[in-house]
Amino acid sequence: MGYEHHDAFRDRLQALPLSAGRRGIAAMVLVEIVRWMPNAGFSCLKTAEQLGALLNLRPGDLLIALETLQSLGVIELVRQGPAATIITLKPMPLRKSPQQIQADIAQAIRAHAAWKRQLRCAIDTGCTDLVVEDIGREDVCEFGRWLNETPFLDGNQDEHLKVIRHLHAQFHRVAAATLQLALRGRKAEAERAMGAGGAYSRVSLRLTTALNGWRGSIAP
Repeated sequence: MGYEHHDAFRDRLQALPLSAGRRGIAAMVLVEIVRWMPNAGFSCLKTAEQLGALLNLRPGDLLIALETLQSLGVIELVRQGPAATIITLKPMPLRKSPQQIQADIAQAIRAHAAWKRQLRCAIDTGCTDLVVEDIGREDVCEFGRWLNETPFLDGNQDEHLKVIRHLHAQFHRVAAATLQLALRGRKAEAERAMGAGGAYSRVSLRLTTALNGWRGSIAP
């Protein structure tokens, strides 16, 4: 982990619904973990138990701090027998600028519009290289991974993210269902899903509208 990540980690900790004391302990533990990293590597030279003794933390406080950091995707805890837990520090993407986030949202709109062309081809031909199970997962496409991995530190984005994640998951479920209809030869039903007022058209429009609204809300 490079030191350029420290502000991002701090901001993510600040956003957690923790008391100042709990947040401070987690930050203190993180600082000590980073200090142990060999040449900014990823594995601690000491165990979690040694960390607690060094910082003079009660086991309960140490556990909460480590679980907090793990929930943020900052560290991973690996049990090494009954008495030792090895700490692995996980790299985190750098915070993107508003302009970069806007560009990523615009790319997502274009990418999801392309699904319509691929589904249309599947309906017309009855075959495709797409896999129904993969299409139904919102975390397989590039935008889904971006939603899960990009650190959004602005609390004002929370409501947008909640809506987008829900609609994005729904979009993929409906896209997979439409593709399955096409591959099973149920062309008329797939056509209705793609047509005006159909399930695919409705969720696609809602997702695109929400993405455009989110993009417009981000201050440059």
